[in-house]
Amino acid sequence: MVGQRIRYYRKTKGLTQEELAQGICSVSYLSKIEKGDAKSSEEVINMLCERLGISPEEVDEGKILEMLNEWNLMMTDRRFEEAEEMFPLIQEKMEGISDPSLRLRFELFQCRYFMVLEPPLLEETKLKLEEIEELFDHLSNDLKFYYFMFWGMYYNFNKKYNEALEYLHKAEKQFNQTSSIQDSEAAVIYYLLALTYNFLMRITSVTTYSYKALTIFDREYNYSRSADCQILLGISYRRAQHYELAESHLKQALKYSTTFKNDTLSGIIYHNLGYIAFCQKNHLKAIDRLEKSLEYKKSQDPQHIANTIYLLATEHYELGKFEQAKELIQKGLKYIDEKHEIYYHLRIVQYKVNNAETNDEFVQYLRKNAIPFFKQKGIWEYVATYSELLADIYFEQSHYKKASEYYRVASNARKNIY
Repeated sequence: MVGQRIRYYRKTKGLTQEELAQGICSVSYLSKIEKGDAKSSEEVINMLCERLGISPEEVDEGKILEMLNEWNLMMTDRRFEEAEEMFPLIQEKMEGISDPSLRLRFELFQCRYFMVLEPPLLEETKLKLEEIEELFDHLSNDLKFYYFMFWGMYYNFNKKYNEALEYLHKAEKQFNQTSSIQDSEAAVIYYLLALTYNFLMRITSVTTYSYKALTIFDREYNYSRSADCQILLGISYRRAQHYELAESHLKQALKYSTTFKNDTLSGIIYHNLGYIAFCQKNHLKAIDRLEKSLEYKKSQDPQHIANTIYLLATEHYELGKFEQAKELIQKGLKYIDEKHEIYYHLRIVQYKVNNAETNDEFVQYLRKNAIPFFKQKGIWEYVATYSELLADIYFEQSHYKKASEYYRVASNARKNIY
């Protein structure tokens, strides 16, 4: 409707009704036009549109809507190269479009596009979402779903997981109130919720949402996304010490990654298979799997490489190969700094390799650096692990009150995990 378009563009340009109507019509008449209550004069409509810099002509909304939804589906299905090729065509088609619902749909899908690029354009995403926030009342129910989803994705990228959960749960609720959104988008929301809970190490929530997403992805033969869910399930069952079940899920994901030669995925899977062997103290199997992971990870994020190097260093330490462990630690520390959780793991194993794990410097590092870092990040598995380690040291030193304090910290942290 032309009135709706006039209202949308008046607001985006920051004009009051008085400013737009001046010299053209009365404010009350403009108000009726915007609400669709007035039989509009063609001359008045043309003058209002001219002042706003838009065309009074309607467009073939159906074709544009179909194109936008196809572009979004490409990104949902991870056909990123196709989406990138289509973007210039979408931009060109949108140049003459003034319909607010189509403009908002384009702006929202552009937010997703910014986040699937490598590297993601997070600042541009934030600015775009903040602009859309000013026009929230213009969003249809399905666009509100995307608005919440993309804020959730944005906060996930920025490692603000509690904020991400807030928006993703809003998107989940919005989906349940909207009939026009495909199940594949619901599966993405469930996966994102599982992923976010995984970062926070909330095992029950990870498995609940992973299975919900997996059911839909399997039904739609979207095996790439199914593999992602299998990995999350493998990680969760490993954390719950159900190692056989964890390995089963990871090997299901490995079938996909090897069949389709997805090296990125294979690197992640072998890392997690190595972690299972690490937890079972099967050192040689862990080293073999972790070295395979590094082969696949050569071009991956430095933090992911450092994570695998840390586990390898720990395995060499456990086997008494201290020089190899020291070399790996130094290599790993070159990839990351104190902002990354792996830095603290590497530093702790460094103390162990140097046979300094009972001296006061190590005790203070655990108490003042490592445990507070993981507590502030809400990574409860490591709060528990390192609090127990510190408690054991205090107990051996006959500092029973301090030992009791940190055993209690570890116990409370484990409650948060489950």
